[in-house]
Amino acid sequence: MADPVFQEQIAIIQENLEIMKEIKRSMKEIEDDVPMELEELMMSLNDLKKQVKAQKEEHVRSIMKDNVDYNEYREKLQIAKESIAEAKLKLFTAAANQSRDQGDLDQTVMVQGAPFRLQTQKEVTVYLNGKAVK
Repeated sequence: MADPVFQEQIAIIQENLEIMKEIKRSMKEIEDDVPMELEELMMSLNDLKKQVKAQKEEHVRSIMKDNVDYNEYREKLQIAKESIAEAKLKLFTAAANQSRDQGDLDQTVMVQGAPFRLQTQKEVTVYLNGKAVK
């Protein structure tokens, strides 16, 4: 049998979530009733954004086609991203293993003269129907 406190608090949460949905729906209806002048400005803005995006994409395509340095930078950037991903995976694995053996970690690690604080902790997260309650 579920704890009555859990049931009561979940019921309050669900009731207020429904109230919030209805309030937001009402607010959205009011906000969506915009004057014609504002609607025209919004359409013009969308058109300008599309034009800017298209020109920027064309500019980047042109650079990729004509500029050797740019393509080298792109390759170096990809290599750096992959290296970071590998290092993060190794760091997370090592921290998780050490945390499992010794409990939560709180260490200061010096790298190139700069301190980095490394911490691990077990967090409790409550889920309702698979969604985390924040």
